[in-house]
Amino acid sequence: MKTQSFYTRRIHPIVVMALVSIACILVTATLHLTTLERVQTNEQFFVWRSVLDAAGVDHDGQPASVAALFEDGVSVQQDIYHVERPDGSLRYVRQIIGPGLWGPITVMVGFEDDLTTLSGVSIVSQNETPGLGARIEEAWFTGQFIGRQGPFRMVEEGTSEADDEMDAITGATRTSEAFRDIINRAVAESDSIARGQ
Repeated sequence: MKTQSFYTRRIHPIVVMALVSIACILVTATLHLTTLERVQTNEQFFVWRSVLDAAGVDHDGQPASVAALFEDGVSVQQDIYHVERPDGSLRYVRQIIGPGLWGPITVMVGFEDDLTTLSGVSIVSQNETPGLGARIEEAWFTGQFIGRQGPFRMVEEGTSEADDEMDAITGATRTSEAFRDIINRAVAESDSIARGQ
């Protein structure tokens, strides 16, 4: 029976692992650098689309038309998006970030001229459970806030009737509570929009 040398048992595996690690790092770095511009463009598109959705501006969801609508009708002043709708009315959109069940939830919250009535809500990013908490992105859920004034209280899914009620997502109570808290914070801080903060 032949015994293995020190090099074969100890040094060779380290050299192989180092070479494999270097190759993986080079491939990952190359992919990162070659896709960085596209990733940044996509992130910007998601933000622009969310701003338009929160302001209630209709669009076809295509990057070119979203960019054109955003550039023509949106100005940013102190982290607040001032959106001029095609009918000439003005909406104010603010980004709010709050904790979700599995990570931060980034939401664009739009207000009408009175700064108390919501014009829309749009999710920029979230890490909630697919099929449960991730349902906060569904149109029925975000659409329930349009034209309403907070603060909101949660009721069972499909039972909201009053203007201050929001339907929770069945099976995703913590995500629903987190979302309610984010929206209520946006409503509570809406007076800062008028002060330009």
